[in-house]
Order: sequence, then structure tokens, then C-alpha cells
Amino acid sequence: MNVNAYLIIQGLVVGSIYGLIALGVVLIYKTSEVLNFAHGNMGMIAAFFSYTLMEKYMPKMMEGLAGSLSGIGFMPGEEWGGYLAISFIVVLAIVFIVAFFLGVAIEFFTLRPITKWKVLFFTLLTLAGCVLSLPVPKMVVFGYFISHFPDLEFIIRFLFNMTTFYIYFFFFLFFLVEFFTMGPAKEPTQLGLIVVTIGMWLILDGVASGFFGTQDHALPHPLGPESFKIVTFWGIPVSQLELIIIAITLILIVFLFFFFRYSKAGTAMRATSQVETAARLMGIKTKRVFALTWGISSVLGAIAGILAASKFFINTNTMLFPFLKAFAAATMGGLTSLPGAIIGGWILGVTENLFGYYISMDLKTPFAFLVIVIVLSIRPSGLLSKHYVKKV
Repeated sequence: MNVNAYLIIQGLVVGSIYGLIALGVVLIYKTSEVLNFAHGNMGMIAAFFSYTLMEKYMPKMMEGLAGSLSGIGFMPGEEWGGYLAISFIVVLAIVFIVAFFLGVAIEFFTLRPITKWKVLFFTLLTLAGCVLSLPVPKMVVFGYFISHFPDLEFIIRFLFNMTTFYIYFFFFLFFLVEFFTMGPAKEPTQLGLIVVTIGMWLILDGVASGFFGTQDHALPHPLGPESFKIVTFWGIPVSQLELIIIAITLILIVFLFFFFRYSKAGTAMRATSQVETAARLMGIKTKRVFALTWGISSVLGAIAGILAASKFFINTNTMLFPFLKAFAAATMGGLTSLPGAIIGGWILGVTENLFGYYISMDLKTPFAFLVIVIVLSIRPSGLLSKHYVKKV
């Protein structure tokens, strides 16, 4: 086996996870010039959410799908995983949707000044969640959907119970965070917004510790370590999961390229990142752009968190060191360059792997940050970012 090739491949795998996290950091900073220090824990929360759905609800979901789909005459073929594949796709869809709205909610409820409409919005949603949790309204609403969609009873019951809880819990939590952090501020500074993201980092860490503890958890099938085989290329053993991680990274790179190049939303995000005032004068709703940016960034963090949890384990510190290294990789590649985030992650992953094997495993992490210091000493703006000078 070629040891160097094996180390490089493993470095590219870990570097891909760094790069995915760095993409989310760069995306937010490029658009709003806010460094989101809560990005890693947002991915950790999404990974824990997927773990909960797969561990507790996916077997029940498979039973519910079996009854619902057979009732409408649809029988999944066994050659592509059948009900397990459908349940897994449903779980991922729920996780990514929740992750998107988590990012939007954090941007909307904690990073914008408080207004009377926002207070009204908070109050109505909190009351709606409380009312829907009462027995009589709950049975009325639930019974309405069951009467119209009887074959989907299990899915409706699952989504309804989950929604009524999270509505009044998380929106009330965001209300407290905003009221005691950014609410009094009329025009928050960039430094103030960064401090808020640090606060959200600690809050999400506390929420995860309270619900899941600090012990390690392994994602169940089909994302557990036992679910992936080892394949060999030219004598180099590679896990199927590692190939999936690299493939997902490449697919997301291509997707983001076409999204920013050809879509209206991507064009609006690029315009807002260049000159926000000019974009607003041209009719672009910059606040919606900021919310969309945080949502997409949160989904990228969720993907990175799930992949990291699949390769290693998941606990409250799963994303701590990957986030710190991803932040360093984003800085090395350039905080305003999306390709630089991926390239910086790959460089960081490969160099720390080679250094850890040939020199010292104990100094692998410090060496990775030393590489970044050297690169920034030569190119202060990063490898692929342009250096701008602001005149006043």
C-alpha cells in the first residue's frame, strides 16, 4: 500500500468536512461581514436531531410508511432499500428543512433590532404553540388532517407532535435571547453581532448537553460505521463513506457555482455582498437575502455535522475542533472566497495528516495552525481573496 497516497486521501476526506463548514462561514461573512461562531454548533444540533429521528422515530416511520404506501397501492422495490430508503430520505428532508429555518430564525430573531411587529410575531407564535398543545384544540386540528388524509396518519401524528412542541419552545427561547441581547440595540455593530453569535454558540451547546449529555453517540443504520464497506483502489483501502464525503463536497461545489452564477437569488446575494446600499437601491430585499444566506449556511453546517458524526461519533464537542480548523481554513483560503474555503480545507487536512504521520501526532493540530500563520504572513487576505483598502 502506498502510505503517502493513503494519507493524502484521508486528508482530503477530513479536509472536505473542514471545507463544508468553512463554506458556511464564508457565505455569511461574504454577504453580511458577520463571523458566525455558532456555525459549528448549528451543525452539531442538526446532527443530534438526525440521530434522534433515526434512533427513535425511523423504525416507527417505516411501519407507518408501510401501511400508508401500501394503502395507496405503492410498493417500494427491495433492490433500492425499500421502506428504509424512503424513511431515510424523509429524515434527511426534515433535518435540512429544520436546519434551514434554524439559520433563518437565528438571523431574524437575534441579529436584527427588535420591532413591534417582531414582538407581535413572537407573541402570536408562542400562543399558537400553547393553544395547539391543549387537548381539545389539538384533537380538533389533528382530527381534521386525519379525516382528509387517513393513509398518512402516522406521519401527520409525528409531524404534529414535533411541531407543536418546537413552536412554543424555540420561539420563546429566541425571544429571550433577542430581548436580553440585541433587542435594546438600534444599530448593532459588527463586533456586537459577533458577540451574539458567540452567545448562540454557548446556548446551543447548553441545549445539546441538557438533552443528550456529554457521552458519545453513534449514528444508527444507514449512517453508522457498520453500514459502509471498505473498497480498494490500486491497493489503497478507502471506506465507502469517505468516497461519499468527497463526492458530496464536489457536488455542492458545482451546485453553489451554478446557484450563484445563474439563479436570481444567487445574483442578489452576490450584489448584496458587494455593496449592500446599492443593492437595496436597485430593489433587492437585502434583509431577505441575509435570512436566505443564514438558512443555506445552516444547511451546509448540517451536512458537515452529519458527515462528521458518521465518520467519527457525535457528542457536544463533535464540531468544536472541526469548526476551529474550518475557520482557520476559511481564513487561509480567504474569508470572501468560496473556492478558497474548500481549497483551504483540503490543504489543511492533507498537511496535518502528513505531519502527524511523519513527525508527531501530538503536534498535528498546532502544525495546522502554523501553516495558516505562514500563509497569511505571505498573503494577508488569503490564497484566493483580493485585498481591499477602504478609504474614509
